[in-house]
Amino acid sequence: MELPSPYDYNDFRRYLADWQTARQAADPEFSKSEVSRQLGLPRTRSYFTDILAGKRLSGTFLDRFILVVGLDKKEARYFRVLVRFNQAETPEERELSFDQLVALNKTPRHGLEQKHYLYYRHWWNGAIRALLEVANYRVEDSGKLAKDLTPPITTGEAKESLELLQELGLVAPNAKGFLKPTSRNLATPERSRDELVRQLQIQQLELAQRSLLMPPSDDRRTFSNTISVSDSGWDMILQRIERFREELRSIVHRDPDPANRVAQFTLSFIPLSRKTTT
Repeated sequence: MELPSPYDYNDFRRYLADWQTARQAADPEFSKSEVSRQLGLPRTRSYFTDILAGKRLSGTFLDRFILVVGLDKKEARYFRVLVRFNQAETPEERELSFDQLVALNKTPRHGLEQKHYLYYRHWWNGAIRALLEVANYRVEDSGKLAKDLTPPITTGEAKESLELLQELGLVAPNAKGFLKPTSRNLATPERSRDELVRQLQIQQLELAQRSLLMPPSDDRRTFSNTISVSDSGWDMILQRIERFREELRSIVHRDPDPANRVAQFTLSFIPLSRKTTT
């Protein structure tokens, strides 16, 4: 029986779900209720199901999960950090945990390579890839590239980003020696992509906040509305948002003119209250 490795995951709940599924495939009696029983909760058979559904995992039961799953010392350390990463309550705590995950997941035999972490670690990797599409830069132009971003980054950061993008096969020199994006996309394992993308989105939202603190600009547009809405209205708004995103992608794809700038579009639709019942 081959069990999943925690190193292949960025979501401890997804890891635990796959682990239990694999165990049950070998032993049909190893149900979610059985996991709860082995955790020391014979009368609360839904605890494991509740954890998978989003219930917060306490330190006490974190230790019990490590024993039940049978993680070795290094796996247990990674799993602890993974839980902190997923349950972080502040961007700073999440970022610190993310860096620790990068440091702990260096074993080549695991499916999720460190370079995938590094790509999502900084917002400017995607921005540089897009900027290489609209302007000409060589490897030695790291300093200029760093200053052309808004906000600017350091020359060292730009150089490391170019090296990473080339290693991932996302950019390559053309016939004239200019680095240009390839047609390849980042092949991150599906089970790990969601949490990595979420980490990147947190940085992108912080970029929007930083932009608002900068002097006013005619190029910057920020909109916000606070509304009250029914369930059906909520669903309709989500449908319109997705339709607009499709239109946005179509505009970019069909744009007849060559691109001359890189921009970030951030749209958030979040609840500010719990549902009320009438």
